Amino acid sequence: MTNTPEFYSDKDVAELLRMSPAWVRGQRYKRRHGQQCIFDLEPRYIGSSARYVRAEVEAFISELTGESYAH
Repeated sequence: MTNTPEFYSDKDVAELLRMSPAWVRGQRYKRRHGQQCIFDLEPRYIGSSARYVRAEVEAFISELTGESYAH
């Protein structure tokens, strides 16, 4: 079993992108309301907590950088 989580929270994603958790939440709000956004991953909800699938976040980062992402 690995220590790498399968899901990331807003805070985790923000740290990986070097952005604030508020930015991640703002992007999710924009996406949900049909506004233009950069971070366009669909969160999964565990109760009321938004979580992002690790593989999808890493693919998003790889697409931005043009390099394979290894965390």
